[in-house]
Amino acid sequence: MRVKFIALLTALVVVPAIVFAAPVVVTWEWMLEDPMVTTFRYQLDGEDEANWTVVDSFVTSYTEVGLDGDVPHTLYLQQSYDGINFSGSAISVAEPLLDAEYESFAEEVFDEAPEAVVDEAPEAVAEEAPETIPVPVAKPAKVKPESRYYTTITLGGTFDYQLANEMAAYSPYNIKAGLGLNLNNLVTFNKVMGLGVNLDVAYSPYMKASEGWGTAWEHAKKLKFPDLFDTFDHALDASLAVMLNMHSTKVAFDLGVGGFFIWGPEFANDAGDNMLFGPLAKASLAYRFNETVSLGVSGKFGIAFSANNYKPLEDLPMFVEGNLFVGFSF
Repeated sequence: MRVKFIALLTALVVVPAIVFAAPVVVTWEWMLEDPMVTTFRYQLDGEDEANWTVVDSFVTSYTEVGLDGDVPHTLYLQQSYDGINFSGSAISVAEPLLDAEYESFAEEVFDEAPEAVVDEAPEAVAEEAPETIPVPVAKPAKVKPESRYYTTITLGGTFDYQLANEMAAYSPYNIKAGLGLNLNNLVTFNKVMGLGVNLDVAYSPYMKASEGWGTAWEHAKKLKFPDLFDTFDHALDASLAVMLNMHSTKVAFDLGVGGFFIWGPEFANDAGDNMLFGPLAKASLAYRFNETVSLGVSGKFGIAFSANNYKPLEDLPMFVEGNLFVGFSF
């Protein structure tokens, strides 16, 4: 497995307790350099297979309270693409702080308040660079967020319900089969959020009210596929939306707005138009099994306009859709 080591930045905050055995608070921080990494694991002062702490890749720091300041402490950090196979360890050592300078500082503090045991960290912060820095990196505050762009293709089935059906010739209940293209995180805001684009194309057969789903089922049972095909008027449905992408390692949530267009040679509303168009809102939630495969659900709400049928907004036909899909990312 190709491995990129992570640079560790170590910050030590001294908490004075007693002069001869100084407990310290040590914080290790690291950078996520490879967006394909899904998991980190770390261990203090050892690499025992049973003692690793495993965390999501969005966790980029670890703090240990009350360490003995007289001895060095080493953090071992490993990364993984699949949560199973891990890299070798990146190492950062926090060296002891009990030198002459610290002893002078401790004596000054206790001379002022000899009876008190100070529980909070003083304003003075001692920093020392880690001894092992596999890859030099800039400070996080100056680093532009890395691109987290990836593409997802979806295949799914949709149930469509017309809330106000201006197409009396058709059943208000219909099904669709569709293909989607998601361009995720075209613009990256931070480690979780980005802005992307969603394009959906669907085959949309509308059930003729004169036939009904009962008739279609009978044709299907008898394998009369030409008759089954004739119970529908067939159309194509396309939609385009700008999506707010909120994606973690395992969960992808998207929310956006856009527009849709429906057309078919036989398809027609009550005004005789063979096309519908209008705005829509879409939400999507998917679980990512790994970097490639995901399973999810989505929903749409749309308002339909047509070229020759003008109505007040409250009288316009509306629809809702529910979709179940499988996604393939790369």
